[in-house]
Formats: sequence, structure tokens, C-alpha cells
Amino acid sequence: MSERHIEMFWRCSSCNHRNLGRHMVCQRCKNAKDGSEQYEMPEDTASAVTVTDEALLRMATSGPNWRCAHCESDQRALDGGCKNCGASAVDGTSTADSVPPPPELPTGKSKPRRIGCYILLGLALFCCCPAMIAGQSGSSSTTKEAAAATTAAKGPEWTRALQVQDVAWEHTVSVERYRLVDEEGFEEDRPEDALQVKAQGKRHHHDDQVLDGYQTVSYTERVQKGFTTETYRDREACGEDCTTTPEKCKETCTSNKNGFATCKTTCTGGEKRCKTRYCSVTKTRKEPRYVDERRTRKEPRYRSVPRDATWYTWKAWRWTHERDVKAQGTTVQTHWPTAAELKPAKALYSGEKERDTREAKYTVRFHGDAAPAITYVPASLEEFQRYTPGSTHTLQQDEGKVSVVAPPAPAGAPAPDASTK
Repeated sequence: MSERHIEMFWRCSSCNHRNLGRHMVCQRCKNAKDGSEQYEMPEDTASAVTVTDEALLRMATSGPNWRCAHCESDQRALDGGCKNCGASAVDGTSTADSVPPPPELPTGKSKPRRIGCYILLGLALFCCCPAMIAGQSGSSSTTKEAAAATTAAKGPEWTRALQVQDVAWEHTVSVERYRLVDEEGFEEDRPEDALQVKAQGKRHHHDDQVLDGYQTVSYTERVQKGFTTETYRDREACGEDCTTTPEKCKETCTSNKNGFATCKTTCTGGEKRCKTRYCSVTKTRKEPRYVDERRTRKEPRYRSVPRDATWYTWKAWRWTHERDVKAQGTTVQTHWPTAAELKPAKALYSGEKERDTREAKYTVRFHGDAAPAITYVPASLEEFQRYTPGSTHTLQQDEGKVSVVAPPAPAGAPAPDASTK
């Protein structure tokens, strides 16, 4: 970036003579330059002559002019006093700002203070912010309520009041007996608590693989045998292709407020940009050549030899399933098999004992419209006994599951849970 100084001009307000910026007095009518006569740029700053004279350069770089407070004429910063009326430079004012000073306020009125604006702005924000926050909170609540309403509006697939057609129940008691049972196997299969162990002779246990000589096996192996020369094309760098962007320069001139201006030239472009150039070349390379060769090797040959081991029989105490005893019906009144029904048909031998596990199944069939009957499985006996034949209940299906809608609980009592199938 380069810099130079050029001379401006000003036009006399008395005789309209155009004066160079170096003059502080009109060269025609000899009137001193005053504040109303502004410095003007040359019509074409690019062709303006560059200031090279030392005296003129001193004027151009001395700083803005100052204005005499007595005669209101412009004076240079390097002048010690007014050349028009002789007043001291201390009494003058700077002309760096060409905008005239604001008019004085009427007597008795003070300048308005900026703090009042800040107070009004703060009051406006205090009044508006709560309303904005409330609006955002209300919008969020409305969105949540709308989502909940959409979910509730979806509802179950169907809801119908149906009558109990019939009920069925089945109670099963599975009895196991702890008794001596017969077992058999090899020695490694025999448990530690085995009783009455007896050997039953030899039985086939496993087969061993025994070496039975060697055999010659032929096979083909791929081996390297020499090289072959291959020709191929490749790309490699072979120079650069460069371009230079055109240079563009722009000069900007700024008034020094003293009859001269500073012009600065800024240039862009002129960069050199290069990219690698690639050329296609022919190259050669060595590639290994492989051939198939016929070879032989010795491999071991094995034969299977059967091995026998002693077979044993024994007795051991084990829990085994003995019998199932069931009780069933088609009313809501249920019972389990009696002790007499659970009693074994024959007396237990010494050391034997029994245990049982119980399983209950309940089903309820509803009907009441043209649709097929619906079979429902209660979760407990207490729930099953609520569905007496002929009673009416409200059923609904949601996502393929049928459930009974629990009736409203009486005051002070907990509502029964709805069961789901």
C-alpha cells in the first residue's frame, strides 16, 4: 500500500475565486479564508499532482487548521498566532470537524440527560418480559395438553357390555414319589449314591484310532519359476502450469482538514497460481511367474480298534412323577381334590415319600351380540368368582388384548384391579 499527498482547493465566498489549499488568503480579493469556505477535492484525484515540495509537505502533514475565535479566519496548525488579526493560537478552535457546533440552549434550561432514556427502556422491558414469559409457558402447556388429548382420543379398539355365558375351572395336583429306581451304565456314569451295584459283563465302550502304516499321496503345488516383464502406462509429474491473476489498484483520498489530502493506494491480485502437470509415460516391471508341479508325500494311515468296558446296573433314590389328580367344574364354586383322592392306591415302602405341586386354570366365556363368544382367563380365584353366569360386565380390547373394565369401587373401598389377557 502506497501513500502520497495532493493539494485541495477552496472557493472564496466574496469573489468566487478558486484558491489552492496552500493559501489562507484569497489571491484575488485578499480576504482571509473563513469557516464557510470548505476545502474541495480535485475533480480527478488520480491525475492530481503529488506534493513533493518540502514546505508544502510540512503544511500537509502538520495537522488540521484551527479557527481564530476573534476574526473567525482559518489558520494553520504550525502558525503560532492568527495572521489576520494577531490573536494567540491558544484562543483558537480546531477545524478538524467541519460540522458546525450545535446551537446553544435557551438560558435557564439544562441539556437533557441520557440517563432518562435508560430509565424508560428499563421500565418497558420490566413490563413486557413477564408477558413474554407467560406467553411461552402457556404455549408449552397448550402443546402438552393437545398431545394428551390426542392420546386419549385414540382410546381402545372396542368397548362392549357382555353377559357371562358359562364358566369352567380345573384344579390339578401333580404327585411325585421318592423311590428306588433302576439305572445302568458304565463306571463313569455311576453316581456316588448308587446302591446294589452289579457288573453285567463287557460292552462296547468306544473305538481307538491305531496307526496302521503310511501311504503315498500325490498333490499339486503352485511354485514360483522365474519372472515376466510387463509394460504399463503411468502418470507422473512433468512440470507446472502457472497463471497470474490481474492486479487491480484503487486510490482513496481523505482530507487532512488543512488544504491537503492524503491518498492511499491499495492493490489486489497479482498472485501466481500453479498446479502440477502430469504426463503419461510407459514403464516396465517384473512380475513373478508361477507353475503347477506334481509332488508326493507320506501320510499316516489309521484303523479303528473297538474297546470294551464293564457295564453296571444299580439302584438310586430319585423323585419321579407318580400321578395327576384333578378336580373340575362349571360353577364359580371350586374345590381341590380331597385327601382321600390324593391317597396312594398302595402303601409306601420303607424310605419312600410323596410331594405334590398344584395348578389352577379358570376360563370365562362372554356373549351378548352377534360377534363370536369371547373367552377370558381370570388371573386369580378371587377374580374368577366375580363372574357368575348371567352377570353383565364391560369388556374392551386395546392393542389385541381383552380386559374387563373394573366397576367403580364403593366409597371408602379400593377398586378391584382390571385383568388383562
